[in-house]
Amino acid sequence: MARLPRVYVEGAIYYVTCRGAHNEELFRDEGDYKMYVELLEKYRKEYGYKLFAYVLLPTHLHLLIEPSKENEIGISEIMRSLNTAYPKYFNNRHNRRGHLFRERFKATLVEKDSYLLKLISYIHFNPVRIGRVQNPQEYPYCSFTYYKDRCGDRLEVKEIMERLGQVQYCDYLGTVKPEDIDLHKRLQRGGILGSKEFAKNVREEIQRKEKESQAITLPKKYRVYLGVSGTLMVLSLIGAAAVMKFVPKGPGVERGFIETPVFVIEDIEDLKATEWEVKFTPTNEEAEAFTDTINFAERKFASAKFSSEGFRSTNYSATQEGERIIWETIQTKDNSTLSWRGEIDGSKMQGILSLRSPDGMQDFLFTSIRQRRK
Repeated sequence: MARLPRVYVEGAIYYVTCRGAHNEELFRDEGDYKMYVELLEKYRKEYGYKLFAYVLLPTHLHLLIEPSKENEIGISEIMRSLNTAYPKYFNNRHNRRGHLFRERFKATLVEKDSYLLKLISYIHFNPVRIGRVQNPQEYPYCSFTYYKDRCGDRLEVKEIMERLGQVQYCDYLGTVKPEDIDLHKRLQRGGILGSKEFAKNVREEIQRKEKESQAITLPKKYRVYLGVSGTLMVLSLIGAAAVMKFVPKGPGVERGFIETPVFVIEDIEDLKATEWEVKFTPTNEEAEAFTDTINFAERKFASAKFSSEGFRSTNYSATQEGERIIWETIQTKDNSTLSWRGEIDGSKMQGILSLRSPDGMQDFLFTSIRQRRK
C-alpha cells in the first residue's frame, strides 16, 4: 500500500514497534530505560503528541502515539528524533558503534475509538505475554503507573479516565483476558487497522498528501526575490552568499541595489566546518545564562565550554525540511548527558540543550549570536 501519511489524521493513533539489530539489547540497565523515558517526555513536550502507552523490553519496545493536530508533526519526525537521540546516547555510554535498531520502525495506523483501550491493555500485557512478569502491574518500565496513579495532569490519562467513567484502570485491566486482545499478527503486518470507513478516509488522506508532494517547487539551493520592475529574480545562494537589498540612493536619484554579505546555511553540506557563538538562556531561574562556541566538523560536533568540562566531541545527525536544517546529538560524561537539538534557518540558529546529571535536569534555550566558516 502507499506510505502512511506523516502528519495528523483525524481519529487515528499510531501503534509503533522498534527492535534491536540482530536481536541486540536496547536497554542494558536501569539508566538506559530511564534515558529512553526521558526522551519520550522531552519530545512529547516539544512536539505536543499524546503518549497513551509504552513498554520498554530488553530487545524491543512498543509505543502508542497520537501526533498533534496543531503542530502537524507526524510520526516520522517523532520517531526519527527518538531513533537518532537514543542510539547516540547508547553508543556513547556503552562505547559502541553502528546501528542500534534493526530497521527504521514499524507503524500501524489505528482507528482510535475502536481500539484505544484494547491497545493500551495489549501493550501493558506484553511483559506477561513473554514471561517476564506474572502481572502487568509488576513490570516497571511501562506506562501502567500513569493510569494506576491517575496522573490527571496528563491529557492522555484524562481522556482514558473519561472513557472508563467510575471504573479504575486497574479494575478494568483485571477484567481483560490477554487472549481477547491478541492483536499480534494483525499489528505485525502494519498498515491500517480499523473499519472500512476509517481505511477509506486514511487512503484519501494519503492521496491528498501525494498530490501536495508533487507540486512543483524550486530546488532548495534557490530563493526568489522581487526585482525593481516587479519581475522575479532567482538568486543562487551557495556558501557565504550576497543577499540583494533594494534601497533609494537619494532624492531625485535613480534607485538601485546594494549588496549586504550574509552567511547563509542553505543545505546540510554548508553546516560542515562552521563555528557558532551561541547564547544559552535557562528555562529555570535558578541557573545562569552563558555563551559558548560550538563547532561542526565533517562528522563531529564539539562545544568549547563542555569540552573543557570533560564532554567528548561526538557524531551529529542533520536532516533538511524545506529551508530548515535540523541537527541533533548527545554527549556523555560519567553519569551526565547533554542532549542537543538545533534548527537553522538561513543565517540563524536556535534550539534546546537538556543537561541530565546526578544533580537533576536543566534545560537551556539557545540562539546564535554570530557564526563563521573555519
